[in-house]
Amino acid sequence: MTQYDHLLGYIPDLSSRRILDLGSGYGSFLIEATKRGIRACGIERSSGFIDAAKESAKLAGVLIDIRSGMAESIPFDDQSFDFVNVCEVIEHVDDPDKVLSEMYRVLDVGGMAYVSVPNRYCFLDPHFHLYFVNWLPRSFSDVFISIFGNHKDYERDIGKERLKDLYYATFKGAKRKAESHGFKVEDMRLIKISKKFPNPIIRFLVRLLYFPARFLYLNSCHLLLTKQK
Repeated sequence: MTQYDHLLGYIPDLSSRRILDLGSGYGSFLIEATKRGIRACGIERSSGFIDAAKESAKLAGVLIDIRSGMAESIPFDDQSFDFVNVCEVIEHVDDPDKVLSEMYRVLDVGGMAYVSVPNRYCFLDPHFHLYFVNWLPRSFSDVFISIFGNHKDYERDIGKERLKDLYYATFKGAKRKAESHGFKVEDMRLIKISKKFPNPIIRFLVRLLYFPARFLYLNSCHLLLTKQK
C-alpha cells in the first residue's frame, strides 16, 4: 500500500485537497498523487533528492512540482493548502517548532497534516537499526553506534542525521508540541483500532495492549493534525 492510499483511509476527501509534501525526498508520494491528477507540490532541501525525484517522475511518465526550500520557511502564502504530508521528515529538521508553526500558517482552517515522529523509547531504533540505543542518554549515542553499528554519511545536505541531534519524542510529547502550535492532535493508530473493533469490550482490551506497545515497542508515532478555527 502506498503512503497516499494509506492516508485515504483517514482522509477520504484527500484527492480534493490542495496538498503539500514537506520533505519530498525521492518523490514517491508526489509521483503517486500526480499520477492520480491531484494538486500536489513538494518542498525538498536536497538538490540531489530533487534531481532523483524528477528522474523517477520522468520514468513514471508524470511531471511533478517539486521545489527547493526549507521546512522552517515554507515558500507559500498563508492558507495555501488543505493537507500537508510530513513523513519521516520532522526528526531531521533544524527546528521542529518552526516547522509546525509554518505548517499551521500555510494550512487553511480545517486543513489537516500527517506527521510521523520516531519514538524516543522504542526497543529498535528506526534509523540505525540498533536495539536499546534509545534507552541511553543521547550523549552516549555516538559511542554506542561506533561499537555496535555503523555511522552514516553526516556530511550530506539532507538535514540532521546524528542520532543525538534528531528529534524523537513519546506520543504525549509530540502531541503537546503540536497542540502548543494550535493543532488538534489524534493518534492514527487509535482511529484504526476504533474502526477495526466496533465491539466496545474488545476495543477496550486492544487499547490496553496498545498503550504500552506505543511507548516501548512501536518505532514511530503517527499523528493526524487538524488546524482548528
